[in-house]
Amino acid sequence: MFVDLHIHSYFSDGAQTPEQAALACRDSGVGLAALCDHNNWLGCERFAAACEDLGVIAIRGVEFDCRWQGYHLHILGYDFTPTPELAELSHRCRELLLQMSVDLVERMAPEYPQLSPREYRDFRYDTLLGGWAGLHYLHQKGVTGSPEEGMPLYARYGLDYTAYPFPAAEEVIAALLRADGIPVLAHPCNYFSGCELATLYTNYTELCALGLGGIEAYYPGQSKTFSAQTALFCEKKGLLITSGSDSHGLFGHLSGSEQFQIGRLMMEPNRLRLGRLLPPELHQ
Repeated sequence: MFVDLHIHSYFSDGAQTPEQAALACRDSGVGLAALCDHNNWLGCERFAAACEDLGVIAIRGVEFDCRWQGYHLHILGYDFTPTPELAELSHRCRELLLQMSVDLVERMAPEYPQLSPREYRDFRYDTLLGGWAGLHYLHQKGVTGSPEEGMPLYARYGLDYTAYPFPAAEEVIAALLRADGIPVLAHPCNYFSGCELATLYTNYTELCALGLGGIEAYYPGQSKTFSAQTALFCEKKGLLITSGSDSHGLFGHLSGSEQFQIGRLMMEPNRLRLGRLLPPELHQ
């Protein structure tokens, strides 16, 4: 049985329903899974219901955008109780993500006469295609050859995540802890892969001081050395060691990221450190 604690659905930017994600878990041998949509947990009940029918154990999850020391981090939250505080954070982050695309269309419009900020305000797309509205609008208007090609444009026009007031990591971690959840750092290689080992451990230590409860040590594209260094740190500090595919369904596949699919990591529970996330019946 494999573990995949980082899956996305069309409730954020994944190209799959919660039910399709649950079926993919069952078919790929994943027996313990978490739907972690960006800044919301709207699909978690549907995912859990589908998983139960298929013999897969589901954990409530979410992935928050936040900022920390100049980095834009993603913090995964597990096994939390939804609270008004978390709902407010969710709403704030989602509004900022929507605003990024509004601002991008406005900045690009002078160079691309086919773009209209007013038209974009009323633009709708099929969320089962994955991604988000701004990417599909640029593609539909002929600015990009595919929705995925629009992703680097945000940074090119000075509108990447660091330009927006996402909540601080301290705030996200504290809110998850107050909701009896477990905050886990997602895909650390995306921020720290170029760091010297001492710097990497310093970063991890400082995040732990904020209440971080674990790190996603096993992740597609992360080197074996980086994963081993991260897992060793977690072992020494008593942190959870988790694994996730970051699957976005066909949206990830179409962007050339076949490795980011459910079950591809083939991580078994005994290779991880899951604490209370591992149900008693799965303890060996």
